[in-house]
Parts: sequence; C-alpha cells; structure tokens
Amino acid sequence: MKDQIVPTENLRGFAGVAEALIAKSERLDRLGLIFGKWGLGKSTSLQWYYSNHPCFYARALAAWQRSPNMMVEDLLSTYRVEARGRLKLDVRELVRVVKKRGDPLILDEADYVIRRAILIETIRDVADLAHVPVILIAGEDAMNLLGRHDLAHVLSRITAKYEFKELSVRDIQRAAQELCGLAVDEKVGSFIRKVCLGDFRLLNAFLLRAEELCFFNQTSEITASIAKTAAESATGQAERAGKPETAWAEPQREALAAAG
Repeated sequence: MKDQIVPTENLRGFAGVAEALIAKSERLDRLGLIFGKWGLGKSTSLQWYYSNHPCFYARALAAWQRSPNMMVEDLLSTYRVEARGRLKLDVRELVRVVKKRGDPLILDEADYVIRRAILIETIRDVADLAHVPVILIAGEDAMNLLGRHDLAHVLSRITAKYEFKELSVRDIQRAAQELCGLAVDEKVGSFIRKVCLGDFRLLNAFLLRAEELCFFNQTSEITASIAKTAAESATGQAERAGKPETAWAEPQREALAAAG
C-alpha cells in the first residue's frame, strides 16, 4: 500500500476554504473554520496543505486555556520571534509579524482556543488587525461552541468554513485505486463505506487487509467476498485494541450481516 495522500472531497473542501480567504480583499474578514469529527482526514489534509502551500502552522495546547500569554508566546515562536513577556506588547508584535509575513496562519486543535473567550478574541484581533487569513481547525462541536451568546460576534467574522464529512463511495474507490492499485465497483464501495463508517483510519486498516487478500487471490479487484473478509478482520482488530471504534461495532455488524 502506497504512502501518499488521496485527493478526497474533504481535502478539496479544506483547500477551498484557504483559497476563498486568500482571494478576499484585505478590507474584509478573513477568518476561516474547518471542523468535523475525528478520523475523517483533517490532519492528513492539513499536512498536505502545509507541505504544498506557503503558510504558517501552530498547534493549540490545553495549557493555553490557563494563560493567554502562553498562547501568544507560542504563536510568536512559530514566526521565530522571541516574546517580551508582556501580553499587550506581545500581541502587538504578533500582529506586526503576521502582517509582515502575509501567509495564512493555520491553528490546529483550535477547540482549546474556542472554549475560552479571551483566547478566541485574541485570535480574532490578530486576524482583523493583520488582515491575513487565519484558519481554525477544530472538532465537530466547534459551531456549537462558537454559537454561545458571548461569541456571536466572533462567529459572524468567520467568512469561510467547511465541515468534514464521511468518505463518499467515490473517495473509497479513488483511495483503493491510488493506494493499492485495486478496483472497486459501486456496490462493494457502498459496503466498504458502511463497515468503515466513512472513517479514513478504518479505511486504511481495511485496505491493508484487502490488499493482502487480493494478492493471495491474484486479482486486481476488491470483490464482495474479499471486502467481507477484510472488513471482519479490520473490525476485529479495532475491537481487540479497545479503541473508540468499538462504539460503532453494531452498525458494522449489521453491514456484515447484510452482506451475507
């Protein structure tokens, strides 16, 4: 199985947010949000975008919630600028350097920032004053968190957003072909989508097993029987590992039972 990134619909959605913000006039709000539940490829899309486009990246930390100073200092270090230790001066310096560099700032694990008003307000100030795209990457509850009454004005500044969705059948067909050189018809692709629940991590585990079975059977197509065997193996591995995937074991079993 090849180690490469597949251009899924979600990846295109990620890039679309960045492109929309970059294209906006500096006079307009340029704050973006990319959100969705874990396992749908946000980190992979971020990795691809960071590797192929000029931008700056920072990962929010839980410790930031205790001190806005720590957040600003860490963001300054992203630009290789030393903080002075005084919040007001450091925020001004952050605005100055973000504006000078000009490239988008991507903030991963932004849930930590959204949960505390002073942090997201500071990020909004940076985006407003530097006139540079700032993209927040967060979990599926991001819109609910931003929907709080005290953050309504921040939500109104978000002018581009994209919610990551479960992988489509077409995404699965493309992944099987590009990563493993294996064909998948629409019916089998729909079955794979159900047992993997549109989750990219589960799909990777499935494809590893399917690739082995196709090699053993000397075929370049994931048939219904191969898909069923690979799904049983991937599901079993997830359950034995005791990971969150066990929470959706029941819908997987239903899909396997329907496959006969």
